[in-house]
Order: sequence, then C-alpha cells, then structure tokens
Amino acid sequence: MGLRSRWWNTFFGVPRGPIGWLGARIMRKSNPTFYRAVAAKLDLQPHDELLDVGCGSAGMLVEPGAPLRYVAGLDASKIQLELARECMADRIAEGTAEVVEGDVMALPWDDERFSVVTSINAMKFFPDPAGALREMHRVLRPGGRLAITMGEFGYAPEGSTEAVVDAFGQWQWSDVSARSLLEGAGFTDVEISVLPVFSKALLARGTKPAPATVE
Repeated sequence: MGLRSRWWNTFFGVPRGPIGWLGARIMRKSNPTFYRAVAAKLDLQPHDELLDVGCGSAGMLVEPGAPLRYVAGLDASKIQLELARECMADRIAEGTAEVVEGDVMALPWDDERFSVVTSINAMKFFPDPAGALREMHRVLRPGGRLAITMGEFGYAPEGSTEAVVDAFGQWQWSDVSARSLLEGAGFTDVEISVLPVFSKALLARGTKPAPATVE
C-alpha cells in the first residue's frame, strides 16, 4: 500500500488518529444520502433484522433502521464505533440493537441471523471482497436480501470482468465484475444499478436462495 493509499485508508477506510477523527465526521455529514438511497431499494419492513457491515457512525441503523425489529453494525474503527454507540445508545439499552468491533472476514453472528445485510462505501476497502461476501451470505437467512455499494460507476472499464484498483488503493468494479462477484458468493437475482447520489455509486443487490427441496 502506497503513501496515498495509506493516508486515504486512515482518513476514510478505517479512520484512526486525528486524520481519522476528521474523516469520520465528514462521512457522518455526507453519507446519509447513500443510506436513504440504498434503503429505498430494499423495501424494508418492520419485521426485518438488519446488519450493516462497515457501519461507520451507524447512519444506516439510525434512520432507515429505526422502524426495524433489530439492527446491528460492525466496524473496525474505534472512532467510528464510539460515534455509532452514541447514536444508538437508546436502542442498545433496549436490546434492539448492537454495534460491535470486528472483522468482516469473521462476522461474530450465527448462520442465518439476519434478513437483510448492507454495506455502504466499505467494500472498496476490504482486502478480500470475495471472502467478505461469503461471510455476509453466511449470516443471511434463506430469502434474505443483500445491498452493497461497490465503488463508483465508471472507474472500472465498462464490461471488465475483473475488479481494478484506483489511485487511492480502492477496489472498483464494473457492472459485469460486480455481478460475477455476487454470484460467485452464492447470491441469486443479482441486480446492478447506479445510485442517484453525487458520486454515482454502483449498487449491487442479491438474494440468498432457499435450499433446494427434495421431492
């Protein structure tokens, strides 16, 4: 990882130190448009139980997650987790939410725990995106829905079959490579679209299929 990539990761990937303190607060102000746009694609229902991977300051859990039965967030940044726990203090106390420090490669929940999994502006920082998706698939129930942003539309060459790394060390996908990644992790009904937000984020959605029945 080069100097620019390390700086960017400290600022926006896994915020830490004074730079991360500033980056976390910038994201807290700028990311709500992403959360609302993703939530609009998910048809969230009161009975849903949602996990947001790379939850940051809990923006997905606070507003879109407010009507849901249970919400959980995971992040690797202590700065972000402090902000998230402040925002979610009431629900955490009620027992209808949790925010934990952890590794996306070993999500600390049982198989089939959640009906919805999201990840907003985090996949591009994960060292092993395919492994992260397999973990998200594991904790989803059959029929559960996934919605993740996968970099910015147009950075990866149109139709490219492999992800590329941009100048800041972030993964970027085309519609083709994003679809391939989700299907490789076991998701079906995959849909790729562009979110109507300022950065034209690429949104990938999929479903965890129900087990085949034996007649």
